Amino acid sequence: MVAWTNGSQTFVLHNAPIFDNDESSTIESASVLLIDAPLVPALPPTFKPPPPGPNACLFFVADAGAKGAGMFAAQDIPAGALILVDRPIAVVPSNVSSPWKREAFDALIPRISQPSRDTVLALANCKPVEECPVIEGIAYTNAFGIQLSTPPDTAPQEYGGIFPNVSRANHRCGLNTAIKWDLASFSVSMFSLRPVRAGEEIHNQYIDVLAPRHVRRAQLARYDFDCMCPHCDLPDDDAVARSDAARAELRDWHQLHPRFLPWSMDMCRSDDAVIVSSLRALDLIEQEGLYGMQVPFMEDIALSYAVLGDEQRFGEWAQKVVDLCAGQDPERAQKFASWIANPQKYSRWGWRAKQRQRTCSD
Repeated sequence: MVAWTNGSQTFVLHNAPIFDNDESSTIESASVLLIDAPLVPALPPTFKPPPPGPNACLFFVADAGAKGAGMFAAQDIPAGALILVDRPIAVVPSNVSSPWKREAFDALIPRISQPSRDTVLALANCKPVEECPVIEGIAYTNAFGIQLSTPPDTAPQEYGGIFPNVSRANHRCGLNTAIKWDLASFSVSMFSLRPVRAGEEIHNQYIDVLAPRHVRRAQLARYDFDCMCPHCDLPDDDAVARSDAARAELRDWHQLHPRFLPWSMDMCRSDDAVIVSSLRALDLIEQEGLYGMQVPFMEDIALSYAVLGDEQRFGEWAQKVVDLCAGQDPERAQKFASWIANPQKYSRWGWRAKQRQRTCSD
């Protein structure tokens, strides 16, 4: 086995076979991994089947103008819907600088099956071949960070996965989708964060979208483009300042505003303190298109109405949580659905309202 050394790390190529339905079926493909050698025995011999995808293809790839190719909605997609399930064609280390890098990345290409290789090589590459190997440039441009199991006493290392479909999604500083990585099935699932109209471009994030605009643009310069999304292409300096302030407030929200649990037992705070602050957060999320942040605030509003014993408003907000979490967080969705069916199942139902009544009667 050919190996490449980087300090205390030894990287090797490993083909991880994946099956289309179960281990008795034929191999669908093999994801090629350039990983630290101790990780190989920590991987299962095969990965379990991924979660079932949507019944119909909800996206298509088409020209996205100056951004190159992009991913678009093939039909109207409701909030919380599963858009696709995808597995990486290749997994490579991030931020490794060694003289063997070109040799290792060049050795990876022949290990990829021909159809998958054609898919990978068709992805955008913002790096000239003189600077880095083709596959590394493609990974630098398109890969999403994934987590691999790291054995004890193994140097930490970040890895990026090159996906046939998810990697087609372009960046935007306001998101309409989120992705969820599952190591057990070696797959990523993409979910809608809000309703997506047919023909609308599907986006993902490449950087920290809570950073100020000038920081985001500086970080995105590594991809050789100046972000002109609606959250960056603002009309004047005042609009930029308002946007930056909103994102900073959301970033530091829980340091500045009341949290549900301490508030729920603090009878000195007003009964609507968490509700009011969470509604403000949701307004800022809507303004900035940061829909991936909305569920915790919706949950806090629902639970606030629960401890206040307001069944109608609890049901309204709990249903929003159920709708958004049904695919990407089914356990949370099921928990809230059970409380909607029987609010008394929530252990602290009406607790705050009862404390108020007791205080008044005293």
